[in-house]
Parts: sequence; C-alpha cells; structure tokens
Amino acid sequence: MTKFNHIPVNFTPSELIEKDDGHYYQTPSGAIYPSITTILQKTQPLEKQQSLQNWREQEIASDYITQEAAIIGSETHKLIENYLNGEEIFEKFRLLSEAHFNNLLPFVNKINDIHGIELRLYSDKMKLAGTSDCIAKYNGILSVIDYKTKRSTQREEWLTDHFIQATSYVVMFKELTGIKVEEIVILVSSEKNTRMEFIKNPDDYLDLLEQRIDQYCSK
Repeated sequence: MTKFNHIPVNFTPSELIEKDDGHYYQTPSGAIYPSITTILQKTQPLEKQQSLQNWREQEIASDYITQEAAIIGSETHKLIENYLNGEEIFEKFRLLSEAHFNNLLPFVNKINDIHGIELRLYSDKMKLAGTSDCIAKYNGILSVIDYKTKRSTQREEWLTDHFIQATSYVVMFKELTGIKVEEIVILVSSEKNTRMEFIKNPDDYLDLLEQRIDQYCSK
C-alpha cells in the first residue's frame, strides 16, 4: 500500500451536533455555529430549490436515490481516508463505492504531506464551521481537497457551491493554524465512469462566501 507523509497540525477541533434543520458544530469555547453545508443549502437560489422540489415530486424513488447517494458518498470518503492513512480495509462496501474509489485513485495519488483528514474546522470571525475532507499538498501545492461522487458528469458552473464550501475551509484553517492554503481542489467521480479535477484559487470565491453568509444571517 502507498505510504503518505503526514504533517499534523495542532488545534482543538469543533464537535458535530446534528439538528433537525441541519448540521451544527460546537467550538471549544462553547459557541455553536452552523456548518457551511447548512448555510449553502439554506441560501440556494429559488430556481435551484424549485428544481430540486420538482424532481422529488416527479421521481417516485427520490427518497431512496437520495439515501443511496449519501451512503455511496460516505463509503467512498471512508475508502479514501483509509487509503491515505495506510490502513487496511476489512469492511464490506457497495460495489459502486469501490468503483468511485478506484476511479479517483489517479487523483488521490497526487496527494502528499497531509496536514489533516476529516478536520472539524470552525471560524469565530465568520461564525460557521465544517469538516474538510483533506488538507494536504496536491501536486506539491498546499490545498483543500474535497471528493464528490455524482450520478452524472459535471459541468464547472454546477459546482460553484462546492468551490465556496472549500474556500470556507481555507479561511477556517488559516484562522486556526496561521497556515495559508494556496488552492482548492474538487475531485469528482461520476457513475458514468468519468473523473474530473477542478483546481481553483480560493480568493476568487471569498466574495461569494461572504454573500451567502450575509444572506443566511439575514433570514
């Protein structure tokens, strides 16, 4: 199994709190902040919310598809996490999860000098929190790296919220550690056996992040 170099950082992580209306985190000081995913979900454009609602009404198996997608995503993340940690895998996973993992391996093997996996971050300045899949060097550049599993091949314009999400992790990580992350990397595997690599400058999404936080706070 490939061995990856780990450079852990020291800070006290937040703790995940599940609520009916979304994910929240409690910081070491006791403050409770919404997750970035909850903020983005609650501030989606109306047309996107309506499109999702229409799909749920028209697709008889929408609940099953949604639940399966969540399981597949979690299992794929677990497979990548074990691989990066050099841990043998004894659990049984769905074949689709293993297919996504194998599909993403050429990208995952570009990772090294890992600062953290599944880091529970938070920001007292922005008053939000979240869990980053991986913060490490990607092709030698320190990056926030997130993995996504999708049913179909994606277009870049569909992934703006993912870029905003990853940007929030860049900001949180800098606030907690003083370490600047240079890039955000979104790795996508689809059920069409396609894989996509999106590398962005987080500075390009700071304004959008602030806008979505302001929109959430004004609700």
